[in-house]
Amino acid sequence: MKKISIIVLALVAFVATASASTNMLFDNDRHIEFSQLPAEAKAFVAKNFANERVAYVELDEGIVSNEYKVVFESGVKLEFDGSGNWTEVDCRHQAVPQALVPKQIASHVASKYPNHQIVELKRDRYEWEVKLSGGLELSFDKKYNLTDIDD
Repeated sequence: MKKISIIVLALVAFVATASASTNMLFDNDRHIEFSQLPAEAKAFVAKNFANERVAYVELDEGIVSNEYKVVFESGVKLEFDGSGNWTEVDCRHQAVPQALVPKQIASHVASKYPNHQIVELKRDRYEWEVKLSGGLELSFDKKYNLTDIDD
């Protein structure tokens, strides 16, 4: 019984150490100054969120590319790729600036969900994801065709 206890204790210690080492290897987030963002990201913030106050800016250094996150005091969160192109706008409980929403998506939401506003918008090479104020999530392909609804 004593040997089993020692083996279990050793396994627990090993798993804890391995887990901590993995987090140290892959957690490369660090705070940076707003001025260190790519020019494209700074211009995006100035144009669309000029009245917001920056709480912090984070750089996630990846193996292949970097990503940036800007969080405002209001809780609004922006994410950018390594070139400074926005990939996510999360306005929490307020509407995403209308200028960021493609017309086809805005039209679809206005006609099908007139009592809701877009509070989160994500994009990548293949799709757009939209979260509405009621919690409904819509996915569109790159040609703005609705592909999925998740409630």
